[in-house]
Amino acid sequence: HPQAEGKPCVIGNCQAGWAVMMLAATRPELFGPIIIPGSPLSYWAGDDRVNPMRLAGGLTGGTWVARLLADVADGRFDGAWLVQNFESLNPANTLWSKSYNLFANIDKEAPRFLDFERWWGGFYLMNREEIEWIVQNLFVGNKLWSSAAGADGKVFDLREIRSPIILFASMGDNITPPQQAFNWVADVYESTDEIKARGQVIVGLLHQDIGHLGIFVSGKVAKKEHAQIVSVLKSIESLPPGLYGMQIHEVKGRDGKTEYEVEFHERRLEDIGKQL
Repeated sequence: HPQAEGKPCVIGNCQAGWAVMMLAATRPELFGPIIIPGSPLSYWAGDDRVNPMRLAGGLTGGTWVARLLADVADGRFDGAWLVQNFESLNPANTLWSKSYNLFANIDKEAPRFLDFERWWGGFYLMNREEIEWIVQNLFVGNKLWSSAAGADGKVFDLREIRSPIILFASMGDNITPPQQAFNWVADVYESTDEIKARGQVIVGLLHQDIGHLGIFVSGKVAKKEHAQIVSVLKSIESLPPGLYGMQIHEVKGRDGKTEYEVEFHERRLEDIGKQL
């Protein structure tokens, strides 16, 4: 949209979030507000008792599995392996609940089931170099927030981002738990004063129970959280530099329909530490 006013708002779901953040760190002049729902940026963070993806990564022993799968396919890494990783997090749902729900509601569930499975199965191929860099530098190396270097040697420094950043995570997400989505702020910035001195605005929004995929595709989340984030973007852009928590309250309108009110509360990094 070359005639549009201002800079584009960019949304990066899950893995697209760290890609957007790296690009914004190297070309900050291109970006308007950045929204990154369910995006892991601090890869070692999480609760050992409830975040199985972290345990699975440790049990398989690092980066060799990704290398092997790329080698046996002549340098191509099949994204179906990543989908299988996610499916294995909850075998009961994969092997039983998903099919049971389909046949228990067969008169109306088939279109939704097929739409989701086509989307969920729309994985991509990567080459060996791509998957190795991702695994070594991000998931195992945890280097994104500590200025990871790209293939061309250029360093990514998240403090160079100049656009407002909206972080959206959920307590029910077992793939990108809130700690992985939020804790990079405490890793990158030493204090609230540093965030303000760099002119940065960071807003955190936390859902209580929706799962990882629901953050992106749930109709209820789209009507509430996503719609309200978009509706207050101008307000977010006008906030003074600092760290904020965003809350969405449901209220009844005059016509009896549910409406939403959004509040921003300034937070201090020193007070909340690793828990935004």
